Amino acid sequence: MLSDSVLGDDMSLAFRVKRDEEAFAELYRRHVCAIFQFVRSKVPSDDTAEDLTAQVFFKALRSADTYCATGSYSAWLFAIARNCISNWYRMRCRVVTLAETPEVVDPDPCPATAVVDVESREDVLHAVAELPDTQREAITLRYMHDLSIEEIADRTGRTSGAVRILLHRARARLRNEYEGRQD
Repeated sequence: MLSDSVLGDDMSLAFRVKRDEEAFAELYRRHVCAIFQFVRSKVPSDDTAEDLTAQVFFKALRSADTYCATGSYSAWLFAIARNCISNWYRMRCRVVTLAETPEVVDPDPCPATAVVDVESREDVLHAVAELPDTQREAITLRYMHDLSIEEIADRTGRTSGAVRILLHRARARLRNEYEGRQD
């Protein structure tokens, strides 16, 4: 159980987060291991746990002004973590798998297929061009320059988790854009 002085310190830091980035950095240092362990116990891989832990802290930072002192800061973070995990499982269940996939792909598609492929490629490139700068950069580095998550993180000065989140959001936005054009 945390002492009142530690809880008090967390609360005072939590109220300073919007004005002082070091306050959030200290809260992150204090709670990241516990949040990661909690998330990791609920998801199948370390990579997923890292991504979700990053999301927890991004959401905590983004909504720092909604924290109220009715409970401990760590309880608030764990509530955010539970919501992130639930959302992840909910999104994961939406993935549609194909019952059967063709074993052999025709190396010489018919002309109609070739035209559709070119049009689809142009649609994707147009949708990528409309992404926010950070998402467009992450998508370009990952899929056009074939860089790993870690290489992208090094080049952009972000953490691997932040890069994964950018890629996830960009792919979701592209998927929505592409599905909208299909209707």
